[in-house]
Amino acid sequence: MLNKEEVTEIFWFIRVPILLLLYFVSSEKRNILYFGGLILYQLASVFYRLELPHAFIYATVFSMLFKLCLVLLVLDLVRKSNYKAICIAFIPFFVIYLYIIEFVVHELGDSYYIWIVNALLTSFIGSVAIINYVNEPKHRNYWLLISSVLFIIQIGAFFINKFYIRNEGIYQMVILAYGISHYTFYKFMILKEMEME
Repeated sequence: MLNKEEVTEIFWFIRVPILLLLYFVSSEKRNILYFGGLILYQLASVFYRLELPHAFIYATVFSMLFKLCLVLLVLDLVRKSNYKAICIAFIPFFVIYLYIIEFVVHELGDSYYIWIVNALLTSFIGSVAIINYVNEPKHRNYWLLISSVLFIIQIGAFFINKFYIRNEGIYQMVILAYGISHYTFYKFMILKEMEME
């Protein structure tokens, strides 16, 4: 019988492959950018777990590239009519993210600037999500909003667990938050594709 830690480790490793399979089966368009983003995130997850020199930097780069893929996937939601609102909504997301980074700035070392870029990308996704949901409270925009909020919550919990308090409960919260945020972004992708048909 598997114990709780073993179940957590299994879920941690298979969550993205399951999502890849689910998207492959559910989607008719099968967006290559989304597939690429999920593979980049899986690589980031593996490097975050390795206790090797420079593994954290590699993981951070893969994580940033994953967020870049997500930005490209939501870019078409930015229009002239909502551009200014997105720029204004970007600010609080970015400030929150920078505040989280400030807590661990000394531990980030060489990856500090990569995390700043990651903050810019994540904040952009969050601002697009909130403005689109306010302007068009559709199901797809609801799923995108949940996903973007969970991405920020997960980063905060990840930093706390990695650099301050090694706690199994926080670690499980990180895994759960990222699992749900990936699933909600997947739901956004499927609904967006259905609307475009």
